[in-house]
Amino acid sequence: MNLKYSKILLYSVTLFLVFEGLDAFSINNIPVYWIGVSFLVFVYLICYWFGFRTFNLNLFSIRNWVIYGIFITLFQSLFNDLVLPKYASTSYIQYISLRILRILLFLVIVYSLNYILKKYDYDEVLKFFLISSIIISILSLISYFSYLYGYSDFPRTRQGSGGWSQPIQRACNILRNYGTFREPSFLAIWTVPFIPYFFYLGKKNKLWFFLSVFPIFSVVLSRSLTGIVAFVLASFLVILFMIFIHKTIDINLFFMLILFLTIIFTSSLFSFQFPPDDSACLSENGDCICIPEDRLDELKSSTNVSDATFGRFYEITSRGLDAFENTAFLFDYVSNEGISIFGDGYGYSNISFSYAADEATKRVVDNQIIYRNPGQVVSFNNLYANILMSTGLIGLFWFLYILIDVLRKIVIKNNQLQPYLLISFISTLFVYSYQAEELSTHLAIAIAFGLNLINNDK
Repeated sequence: MNLKYSKILLYSVTLFLVFEGLDAFSINNIPVYWIGVSFLVFVYLICYWFGFRTFNLNLFSIRNWVIYGIFITLFQSLFNDLVLPKYASTSYIQYISLRILRILLFLVIVYSLNYILKKYDYDEVLKFFLISSIIISILSLISYFSYLYGYSDFPRTRQGSGGWSQPIQRACNILRNYGTFREPSFLAIWTVPFIPYFFYLGKKNKLWFFLSVFPIFSVVLSRSLTGIVAFVLASFLVILFMIFIHKTIDINLFFMLILFLTIIFTSSLFSFQFPPDDSACLSENGDCICIPEDRLDELKSSTNVSDATFGRFYEITSRGLDAFENTAFLFDYVSNEGISIFGDGYGYSNISFSYAADEATKRVVDNQIIYRNPGQVVSFNNLYANILMSTGLIGLFWFLYILIDVLRKIVIKNNQLQPYLLISFISTLFVYSYQAEELSTHLAIAIAFGLNLINNDK
């Protein structure tokens, strides 16, 4: 019976990854992602009902931290109420409930993988996960090339992150790979943590080296600065770690990084810029040409992918903190609001932040006030800030303790998976500083893998 539980959970987590990758779609106005979340949590609860149990002392701290966050959220919601922004797509109760469901999903994945890794080795589990990555990557490339060759793209049925349809085709904009996600950056940060594992499995079967091209192209064509920099930086740091700490050189890591950079420098062959329209161009010699707003906009709109990536990264970093608009405002917001010991609860903190963000980002154009995200619930774009404002100093320090403990367990175990797991983990943690704000599947995978690394040498 235990073997059946492990199969059910492995298949269910893999299917959920595919659902998660179909971020831009909904069925009867229900996002496919949330269908996947509900499915996986339901399967876990059914297994638990019929006797499934998993035990690991290392999971106690994670479990209790999640319970603490849920308690703070429920307590805040029972005794306080906020009006959601005008164009929010859910009610207050629905919004808070979905935040709690997302936290429970994180715990379900950690517990499921903790059990699965006692029955199967890493190679077998990763094969299932990477198949889901290949499926989503291939779908993204089919979508991308539809604009180059003129066949129909997938009809996206879910609103974009700003509350409106995904603006893929806009005058003067460079074609970016949205794939099956609502934003190119969502595609990149979902795909990047999978890439190192292709090269880990490639040591035993070179077919995985070939298959890695699909997710790498998918990420590069998304032009996501966060995703690309996260992968390059994490790979570079781990290579240095292996050289100076373990005194070893893994040629496979160099091959992975070189292949990734090579695809960046050659992918300009597939660049495409949408033509200008009358409202977004300047007429010159009878031709309508695109005019960039500034140097950063010029680099962002460059058909050269390497310039658009590394040039834009240099331009942003050279401007200091103010160039990172979201981060700069976030620091001001935290300093103005003060730091709570217990926090405001998940979701509640986002709603409060949304109204402050509206005021901070409004501009006056032609005597009219223009908001960047009018009437929308705004993301912190930073997991650590979200946890700080949602669960207070207690929750943040507790969370950082969990991360440090998992990293310590990974670092002290020198085996074949270690460097690839570190790259996946570090790239995920980096992304959390600039894009993602909620506990992700990849973080759950990395934590479960890390906590079982010492005992899993099959």
